[in-house]
Amino acid sequence: MEFMIKLCLVFCASACAFAALTPQKRNIITDPTKLWKNGVIPVVFNDTVDGSMKEKVLAALQEVSMSTYAGGKNCITFVPRMNEPDYVEFTSVLFGSGDSLPGKRGGRQIVHLYRDAAKADIMQLVMYLLGFYNEFRRPDRDNHVTVHFDNIAPEYQGFFQITNDTTFFNYPFDFESVTFFFPYAWAKDPSKPTLTAKYETQVIPYKVSLSKYDISNIQREYQCGLDNGNQIDLLDGTVTACNFEFDLCEWTQETDDDFDFQRIQGPSPDNQVTGPLADYSSGIGYYVFASAKGNHNQDARVISPTLPAGEYCIRFYYFLYGPDIHKLRLNNRVNGVDTVMESIEGNQGAMWHKFSMDFTMKSSFQLVLEAIIGGTDGGDMAFDDVYLFRGLCIR
Repeated sequence: MEFMIKLCLVFCASACAFAALTPQKRNIITDPTKLWKNGVIPVVFNDTVDGSMKEKVLAALQEVSMSTYAGGKNCITFVPRMNEPDYVEFTSVLFGSGDSLPGKRGGRQIVHLYRDAAKADIMQLVMYLLGFYNEFRRPDRDNHVTVHFDNIAPEYQGFFQITNDTTFFNYPFDFESVTFFFPYAWAKDPSKPTLTAKYETQVIPYKVSLSKYDISNIQREYQCGLDNGNQIDLLDGTVTACNFEFDLCEWTQETDDDFDFQRIQGPSPDNQVTGPLADYSSGIGYYVFASAKGNHNQDARVISPTLPAGEYCIRFYYFLYGPDIHKLRLNNRVNGVDTVMESIEGNQGAMWHKFSMDFTMKSSFQLVLEAIIGGTDGGDMAFDDVYLFRGLCIR
């Protein structure tokens, strides 16, 4: 959810500054003047919003309405604005400025959208609109995550401040919430996380839809009755999702390559100059690592289970940093023959990068992730958070 962070800057800049400096007398979730009457939100689109972005916004609004449906009626309804005095206007911008605080603010309420904003980012904006802060700003957050303020520029630290008077209805801390930042959000040094889990096996997963507690919070906030039976999860077509916290999941080491990948926790062991300092999933977990030391001009491969023909999306994070990075390849294997689907080469900088790709296979196949090492120790490689979905990637 990389553009989520940009959108939070756009939508929450004034909110973060205000929350950091001014005690909240009442939480917006429980203040009826900051809620939309009867859960009805009038919406209008500025002419700057093109058809593609409008389609994504409308899909997000419809998903929120359907997922929160309870008691035979809509809990949240988005309607075209007629002459209502309080309404939301979506507009596209190249650069942002601070918008209103979360919740209804009165009058024309502008929501700025970056032109390449993803569906998940828009979902987070809708949560702000309904009256929610990010999950990791709960009063009990220090029991579950650590915020590394030393790696966050002062002007962005307000995004991570606890909102002491917020209400979370005694629900468990929700790593699945669509409002969660990824672990490297707003990092001064992008090789180091800004947000890490307190305990191993707690991860911050990829998400594009409301979690069950997001839904329950909305329903309780707007007094609709509780019903999670209509939850829409756009990732329910997941074939495999692996963050390597326990093992390689469904992936297996190739038997006829030159060396094996390692599961690593924390800084890479052989050459801490080029490898990751932490995983992507939680900042304290595991990732898969191909060491350059002792493996010059050799390759390592892991392979997926055999999968049926069809349309798929693969998504993962990779770390390629060093003076002698050779290449990381994604291959498909059909009847024992590998075909290169994508090759990533050269130094990509000391940070995790997202990769995603749609592809169609006409027969059963396996996927192969391959690290091809260069001629020196300066070419460690790693990957983490490998997801495979049926159908097209959600963007």
